[in-house]
Amino acid sequence: MARKPNLLMSAYNCWNSMSDLRTQMRRNEEFVYGDQWSDRVYDQKNKRSVTERTLLTEQGLQPSQYNIIRNVLRTTSGIWSNNKVLPVVVAQKDENQTESEVLTATLHTIFRKDELWKLFVSQVTQLQITGISAVKSHWANRDGQSDLANDYVDPFAFFVDNTMKDPRYKDCSIVGCYWDLSIDDIVGLFSNGNKERAAIIRSIYSGIKDEDRLYSMVQTFTDQRMEKDFLVPGVEAYGLGRVIEVWRKESAECFWIHDYLSGEYYPDFDVTESELKQILAQRKAEQAAMGVMPEDMMLIDWEWGTSNYWKYYYLTPVGEVLKEGKNPFWHEKPPFTFELHDFYVGKIYPFVKDLIDTQKQINKLSAISELLSKFSAKSLMFMPTDQIDDENGYGLDYIEDKMTDYDAVIPYKPKAGVSGPNYVNTVAQAFTPLNVVNMYLKLSENVSGVFGALQGAQPTAGTPAQMYAQQSQNSAVSLTGLFESVNSFFKRVATMNVQLMQQFYTDKRYVFDQKSGKRLLWDPERVKNVEHEVTVGEQTDTPAYRLMVNDLLFQLKQYDTTNMLDLRGMIEAGNLPFKESLLNYLNKREQEVQQAQLQTPPPAGTPLQGMGDQGGLPADLQQQLGQYQFSPQLMAQFAQLPPEVQKQIIEGN
Repeated sequence: MARKPNLLMSAYNCWNSMSDLRTQMRRNEEFVYGDQWSDRVYDQKNKRSVTERTLLTEQGLQPSQYNIIRNVLRTTSGIWSNNKVLPVVVAQKDENQTESEVLTATLHTIFRKDELWKLFVSQVTQLQITGISAVKSHWANRDGQSDLANDYVDPFAFFVDNTMKDPRYKDCSIVGCYWDLSIDDIVGLFSNGNKERAAIIRSIYSGIKDEDRLYSMVQTFTDQRMEKDFLVPGVEAYGLGRVIEVWRKESAECFWIHDYLSGEYYPDFDVTESELKQILAQRKAEQAAMGVMPEDMMLIDWEWGTSNYWKYYYLTPVGEVLKEGKNPFWHEKPPFTFELHDFYVGKIYPFVKDLIDTQKQINKLSAISELLSKFSAKSLMFMPTDQIDDENGYGLDYIEDKMTDYDAVIPYKPKAGVSGPNYVNTVAQAFTPLNVVNMYLKLSENVSGVFGALQGAQPTAGTPAQMYAQQSQNSAVSLTGLFESVNSFFKRVATMNVQLMQQFYTDKRYVFDQKSGKRLLWDPERVKNVEHEVTVGEQTDTPAYRLMVNDLLFQLKQYDTTNMLDLRGMIEAGNLPFKESLLNYLNKREQEVQQAQLQTPPPAGTPLQGMGDQGGLPADLQQQLGQYQFSPQLMAQFAQLPPEVQKQIIEGN
């Protein structure tokens, strides 16, 4: 088994280059879903480093948090999912529009089957928190069925070329991730049906046995994430073996061939020059035999050169190659589709990062307000001791008991030149920091671009409607970059799925088109070479849109005096809830009417009915003619012909 230690180290270096980003990802996740007081600070008094929550708890305060970041993420994810975008395949040639409809219907079927819509909605949130969204689209055998698969890629296991600068990722030369699988799965995937090879693979993972699979209680759904190791599975993956999948762009010598017959210009890495000369001689002989002049022959030219291609590797943590090969896909790209948020000159900046400081200030001001409220003077009275009326029973015990009653009366002995009792209450000052909180809430809107109008917040009294609408529009404009990134990722995943469909769907099948309610035939010979483009458009399958279409159809029908828009046309173009069942009923009724017409005997006196009685047709022709059924239109046309022509037609002359 070959080894690729340098390739393994390259993959490790790319993964390790993202360590600071993964630290930021864990911090962002903590501020969205976890403890917003988890940042570590230096305790100057005790000369130590503790979390903010620990520091405030030791001061007798239980700090609370007001999560505005999560509300922002809910809003942005909700806006994108509310648009209901769907991919549409558009053929580049007019004659292939029918095939493009088949491709679109098949793509929508994959989206429903793999629940890709749910995956993309979660990817919107993940992209804002981690700055990374990645999906692997490929052909796989799952649960005894071979079909397209779109696998979720863990952003903590993902790595990519650390020298990229292009925001379109055109300069990516290495990409991959690692997978933690059971030993039986690893053996089944990479043994190639060879028991000896399976034994070698088991020896590589000799420290792991199937019975060692134990689900741990740490690092689960609610615990804080820890930095993982690239070569060793984490505690939660105890008993699993690690496989590192690497796709690398490589270069090799080849012959660049220009085939004038097919019009192709392509690199061939396997052919030799002697084989090309044989192909050229054979091409000349074949065309000469067909009488083609030498100057008109469609031959081939070639030249030596180099070309890039993608190659895949599956590595063990010690560098052994479990499997390698050239890119098997027609699209000639790795199966990974990824999107990096705010990718600027090789750096990734997650969306949530900008909101953390504002969130911390809001929490701190709230904590200060609670701290002042706890330790401020509340119902504090200063009374001179010589003014206390102890003789009449109004001593300190009476004052302490009655001073908090709303209807209490406390007598005292006033003295000239001496101020009376002084009541002190400073709790109102504890709410002063809360006024600053409103300022930071407004600041968070300016930083995120998600204003209250976009969230559907109730406007304050006196807010003009035009200003409220303008705030909503400004929010949508500020989030355009985020939505463009998501739509680009969405479009590239859909495009890769279409290309995989063209390559691997080699059998004829029927595909259900949910929009039209019809079954479309997938013919691989017709769709595999269709040049297309995938566009992302808003889905119109909403209650408001359906109601609008139905109302428009009924209005058009009122002006249709010539009945150009019949009942079937209205049903097919409309969006009725019982559309499919009504069309099936109409089809059934039409078939019944046609069968009744075919079974009705011809009217008396027509040539087909009376010719036998007049002796115009022989008996054998009458018997043969009786086996066929003719439509009334055909019989009417036949009756208009002269008798001798009718006889010639029947006799076949």
